Amino acid sequence: MNGRFVLVLHSHLPYVLGKGRWPFGEEWLHQIALDTYLPLLEELEGLDHDNVPATIAVGITPILMEQLKSPAFVDSFRAWVDVKRKALEQDVSRLPDAPEAHDLNMFYREELDQRLRQFDMLGGDLLGAFASLQERGRLEILTSCATHGYMPLFGNDESRRLQIRTGIAVYQHWMGRRPSGFWLPECGYIPGVERLLAEEGLRYFIADAAAFDAGTGQEHTGVHIPIATSTEAPWTPWNIGADIAVFLRNPATSKQVWDRDLGYPGNGAYREFHKRCEGSGWQYWRITSKQTDLGAKELYRPGEARKRAAEHATHFASLVRDLAAQRERLTGDPGVMVAAYDTELFGHWWYEGSGWIAAVLRDLAAKESISVVAPTTVLAERDLPLGRLRESSWGAGGDHSTWMNPETSWIWDNIRDDQRHFIDLLPQLHGQTGDMLLREILLEESSDWPFMITTGQARTYGTARFLEHHRKVRALFAAVEGTGQLPTSQAGSDDPVFEHIRLNEVWKA
Repeated sequence: MNGRFVLVLHSHLPYVLGKGRWPFGEEWLHQIALDTYLPLLEELEGLDHDNVPATIAVGITPILMEQLKSPAFVDSFRAWVDVKRKALEQDVSRLPDAPEAHDLNMFYREELDQRLRQFDMLGGDLLGAFASLQERGRLEILTSCATHGYMPLFGNDESRRLQIRTGIAVYQHWMGRRPSGFWLPECGYIPGVERLLAEEGLRYFIADAAAFDAGTGQEHTGVHIPIATSTEAPWTPWNIGADIAVFLRNPATSKQVWDRDLGYPGNGAYREFHKRCEGSGWQYWRITSKQTDLGAKELYRPGEARKRAAEHATHFASLVRDLAAQRERLTGDPGVMVAAYDTELFGHWWYEGSGWIAAVLRDLAAKESISVVAPTTVLAERDLPLGRLRESSWGAGGDHSTWMNPETSWIWDNIRDDQRHFIDLLPQLHGQTGDMLLREILLEESSDWPFMITTGQARTYGTARFLEHHRKVRALFAAVEGTGQLPTSQAGSDDPVFEHIRLNEVWKA
């Protein structure tokens, strides 16, 4: 019996087009398109060209879809690449006077030219390239909440429905089909959300293994069903009621990549993310070791890093096979392993990561004991056991504290007030003002703003972005109620996302 390996990549960036430049703003999107999305597309096309039997799942949040399809992104990306190319040329005078440094500079110039050619060949349509791979059976693309709203902290189901329905509508608009899978933002689960997803025809979502409720059992149509232990839980998708399945991340595969000490990305041969050339921002150094001070980092060696990535891919594929074999010896079933990661880890944070993914998939395909398949393939093959989840997330401690804490509670007080007000006003909302209000309240609800504040990586930016959308929501409320004027900044092209979405189409009483 072949085991099943399900690789899920979750792609998300908040709405940043026209919202600042660097380090937080639209250059964030440009950098990740260059570092992650283009290399990943190239690797997936290579797998397709070589007919490697592997289908992976890629979640792309609706707000990211909207940005990737924006003409403003296409134009600004090309302009940004021109700036990056000039900075590379200027680096020659900034780098150590060593052949190794100059070779690395030329390596980056050639890579940048290659990425721009790839971008131009795609017509700047990265989302269309992902959609094409889905049509060819190489990908299964998941949707998510419209703006990655953290649903466990929402004040009502109506607001959750609007995030879910808008997310599905955006997906359908750009993909030309309805989605089967859903990525819960931040893996944030609250009992009952499965019913909301099932109402919209979704078949599965992803959750963290810690979400599994390893209780004593549950009643189902009068029959007592035993619940698996938490260690057994990640080896199969579960039917949690409402005719929807949950796939749980396998802790062993997650640890091998994410763990601060044991994870592959921390290896000394890989490119150092945090040390950049002053003036250009290009990264010319390798990690060297975790103990090495930034000032003492050694120059990066691409060939050595590629070799290390191939070794780590071989190790990971062997780990997957060994875990499945152990499972089969114990139970007679090698089970289903789910590895779920943020897409942006591969390439942006871990420069060699996209190549590592492709090497893992090629290795697993070559040995044939493990099949790399999409979640819907697994659902078609297996009868699912009954299970249940508890309220949880993939944040620190598995709870909501990454998004709700003393620094961010004021955000949630405002969001919940606005959600209640919006739902009360729904019967009288129509036309452009209703559509604009939907757009702004969805943007206000993004999980990114409290996350930025909590982590401290962009506290000022996260606060400013939340307040921007919150103020627009309040101004629109006043305009609808006749106590204020529609803000002039909201006319025309301000916040030009979800322009094809109509409130009366996503809201059903």
